[in-house]
Amino acid sequence: MKTQHEVLMEDPEFRKLLFVETLVAEAAEVIAGLMAEKNVSKADLARRLNKSRAWVTQLLSGKANMTIRTLAEVVHALDADLRLHAQSPDWKRAGTPSGTGKRSGGFKERRTRTGSQPTVRKRPSRGELPAGARSRRPRKQRGVSA
Repeated sequence: MKTQHEVLMEDPEFRKLLFVETLVAEAAEVIAGLMAEKNVSKADLARRLNKSRAWVTQLLSGKANMTIRTLAEVVHALDADLRLHAQSPDWKRAGTPSGTGKRSGGFKERRTRTGSQPTVRKRPSRGELPAGARSRRPRKQRGVSA
């Protein structure tokens, strides 16, 4: 019997949506990390970009449209560099990260470079639910006696 995750991952439209939302969330994480590293508040970043603080909040929450141009402008305003890297998804189907030859368990370490300091972020492994997804386990009802 297939898990809910396996059923969802068979749907190409769901995989596309998951890919896009994951990338947007990672971009927001990079921006938030740079802001923390450089001690820049949302209001400060908004001033640097000539935008409102609300716009910055929406950008970080994923509600505002983040284009590559927007991402580049924000990273530039934070006086940092950004490099993009694309990789063929073939290693996902094989169940092994590229170049390791062994199956990954738990969390994958993903190294990113912010400014001049490399940082390590933890990213959920393939078997876990996407951010914001709920398990299908029913909740216990409070105050109801049997």
